[in-house]
Formats: sequence, structure tokens, C-alpha cells
Amino acid sequence: MTTTYPLHSHFTRADQAFPTHADVVIAGAGIMGCAAAYYLARRGLSVVVLDKSRIAGQQSSRAWGFVRQQGREAAEVPLMMASIPLWKELERELNFDLEWRQGGCLYVATDEEDWVAFQQWMDVARQHGLDTRTLERRQIDTVVSGMQGPALGGLYTPSDGQAEPRRAAAAFAARAAEAGALFFEGCGVLGVERAGGAIAGVVTERGMLRTSRFVCAAGASSWKLLGTLGLELPQQAVRGTCMRTNPLPAITASTFWGHGLGIRQRANGAINLADDMQVDVDMTLGHFRALKWFLPELWKQRGKFSFHLNGACLRDLRERLAGGALDEARVLYPRDPQPQPNAGHAPRALAKLRALFPALKDAQVVEAWAGLIDVLPDGIPVIDAPSQVPGLTIATGFCGHGFAMGPIVGKLLAELNDGGRPSLDLSAFRLGRFFDGTMQRPRSML
Repeated sequence: MTTTYPLHSHFTRADQAFPTHADVVIAGAGIMGCAAAYYLARRGLSVVVLDKSRIAGQQSSRAWGFVRQQGREAAEVPLMMASIPLWKELERELNFDLEWRQGGCLYVATDEEDWVAFQQWMDVARQHGLDTRTLERRQIDTVVSGMQGPALGGLYTPSDGQAEPRRAAAAFAARAAEAGALFFEGCGVLGVERAGGAIAGVVTERGMLRTSRFVCAAGASSWKLLGTLGLELPQQAVRGTCMRTNPLPAITASTFWGHGLGIRQRANGAINLADDMQVDVDMTLGHFRALKWFLPELWKQRGKFSFHLNGACLRDLRERLAGGALDEARVLYPRDPQPQPNAGHAPRALAKLRALFPALKDAQVVEAWAGLIDVLPDGIPVIDAPSQVPGLTIATGFCGHGFAMGPIVGKLLAELNDGGRPSLDLSAFRLGRFFDGTMQRPRSML
């Protein structure tokens, strides 16, 4: 057995007894798993959350922090429209400062291609009754102050907001624990036991845990866990870099994307900054596993990706030589990935920021980090209870924009595992879409 990690979080205890049974077992303590645990525990179910690393240790705490309905694939819009009211009440409900601000979301078009895309997306907004509108340059200046660059126009959704990723998942976990959910960090799921095809138990690093309901919310590791059940998921991971600046003069309460920058200014003036939507791909043999699914869009949007042949490839080869494709080591690897930020992003993003907003001439990057973004070929997640494995629920593949969906997905997972009927239509998020010809090509892969 692989050595388990110590418990780190202040609301778990190192001497906490490991249970033998739970109504629902969740693999993955990111925002989806923690939110699901909260809503399930509030319904009176016994819940155990397992994570091979730690609570909110991966992408859920490394996101930009945009809480947006704007610019999404059409299938996601109803979920986000249901998520915004939840976000508006979360600080009160969880009694936790989440740095929630409902200042809108602004995209700025600097070329004709973006401007046409914004206008086309207005059809989606109108279809769902969103408050999104297009802005002229003079209107953009009322949302963001002191921008010096050109703009053909803007896309703006006033009801969108922002929150701090380092707080949200932890808040859900803390309140879930108070409601009776049990969290075990450093305790990975090795496999799932079935009886008559249905979920019967979860094999963990601490032993067997009997359950009839298992939620796979394991982020970029989900494809491995599903593989132990004989289910294929065409999931890959890319590395995204984000930075934070020193506190700066206020320029906007809105989240912002344009001129090659992603910007979220927090209430204290510090800016979460991203160099456009550029991501890195650390090549391994695993990237060839689902290449056929990604290749059409990957070529079309190749400018967003930077490919690297580095230590990740050597580590992958070592693991493959050590054992079979889905043995214990492979299911748990990497145990606690610590992706490194792309060092080239900070100077490039800072130069753009200072040029675009002269008032921010004193901007400095004080922190940079990276996260592993789990992506699927059509740019939307799998949220499903596939009929071929009764008792299994899947929530994964959020493609870098899942943080904002955390509350509503957690609520939907609770509904699926306590009654079986979700309050929203999830047919677009079926796992089976990849195999029955119903998958739709995305507007954007990120």
C-alpha cells in the first residue's frame, strides 16, 4: 500500500476513525466534491470525502475566480444562471468571507473576429434571458477606468461576479464537516467494488468502505478512476499560469478579458492576472491516449497552446515501466502535483497591464502559480449518472471554468444521489455523448 498523507485541515482530526459504511462516498475534495458533501450532509445523508492529496489542493484553489455566465457554451448557461443566486447567498449561508463581488464581467474586442463572436454570442444570451449587452467604447469606460487601448466594442453581463478560489472550497468543506461529513486527506481511491454491476463499495488506502453511491469528482485523475470501472473518458490536462499583483489603484469591480489579459481586481486592489488564455502542455505518452478526440480543435486553436517535452515525460515513462496501466501506482499518480508557473507569463502580462492602464505603472507580480486544468474535447464537463454502473455519479472535465459552477453542481450531485432526479436538464453533459455521435464541437477549448 502507498503511504497515506497526514491530515492537514483544521476541521479534520488525525485520530478520526475510518468508517466502514457511508450513504455516499466522494472521490475528490475540490469545490465540486466539497459542495456536494455540504448539500448531501444537509439532507441528512452520511458522506465520506476522500482525496489522495488534500482539500482544495489542486485546480479549485488555483482558478482565476471569475463567476460568469457570459461567454460559455450554450449548454452551461442554465447551470450558471442557477448558480449566480447561490453565490449571492453563500457568504451568509456558509458564514465565510468568500470575497464575493457582483461587479459584472466585461470582454473587450480589439479585432473584428472577436467582435463578430461577441455579437453572435448575444443570440445565446437572448435565448436564455441573460442581462448581457454589447457596449460601445464610451460605455466600456464606465465599467473599467483608464483603459488606453483600442476597442471595437465590449460584451458585458452585469449580474456576473467574482470570488476567491482559495476560500470557497474550504468553506464548503468546513460547513459540510459541521453537518457530519467526514473528510480524509491523503487517502486515495484505488478502485470500486461492484455487485450485480452496481456500486457496492470503494477500495481505499485505508481499507474497504461499503456504499451504494459513489461520486467521481477527481478532476484530472477522473479518467483513471473511471477506467477501473471499464468506462472511457477522453480527458486530458493542461497547465495554466496565474499571477497576483501588489495592491493597486481601483480600475474595475468587473472581471475583465481583453488585450491579451485576464484581470480580476480584488477589493484590496490586488489583481489576479493571466496572460490571455494561453496554456502549457507538458507532453507525455498519455497525451496520445485521446488525441483523436482533440485533434480537430487543437489544430484550429493551436495558438493557445505551448507544447513542452520536459521532466513530465520522463516521470510518466518511469511510472509506466513500474507497473500496469491501471494498477495502484498509476491510479494515484501523481499523488500531489505541483505544476510550476510559466516564467515567461509574468513579464509579458505586466508589460501589457502597464501599457493598457497607465495608472497601474507600479504593478508588480508578488505571486505566481499554476494549476492542472482538466479538459474534454467539447469544452463542457461530464455531469452524469451513467446507467451502465448504477450508483455511480460523475462530475469532471470542467475545462478551466468550473469554479463558478461549484455551488450548482454540488446541489445537482446531491439531488442525483438523494432521489435521483436533478432539478436541471443534464442531458448535454452525458458521458455517452462522446460515443453516440451527439458531441458538439466547442466554440473554444478553454
